[in-house]
Amino acid sequence: MAELEIYGIGVDLVEVKRIKSAIEKNPGFIKKVYTDSEVKYCAGKLRSCFISYAERFAAKEAVSKSLRTGIGKNIRFNEIEVVNLHSGGPVINLYGTTKAYCDKLTIKDIKITLSGTEEHAVAFAIALI
Repeated sequence: MAELEIYGIGVDLVEVKRIKSAIEKNPGFIKKVYTDSEVKYCAGKLRSCFISYAERFAAKEAVSKSLRTGIGKNIRFNEIEVVNLHSGGPVINLYGTTKAYCDKLTIKDIKITLSGTEEHAVAFAIALI
């Protein structure tokens, strides 16, 4: 099996209260940023739903940075999805324009890790070719 190389890395740190405020003040924020699957997952976390939303927001930013760009023309928030394996570990699914951009770059995988507290959420991503 061929060894993958690092294309780029990205990290992002988010204040949970900032994401909570955005969700509460702007009803369109959730639809713009999160997939239906992510909303269902976060809503199921009664005591920590805003931490989960913040972790996923940080993940999307970290992924965009690992692709050496940011959210914009080729990378869209709601086309980067964080799902959890049965083991609990997070993985990234890509859709639409974002997936097409990654295919063009020959990205084979994006590794992600998340962490959160009541105040902050952080994500670290590695894009592999």
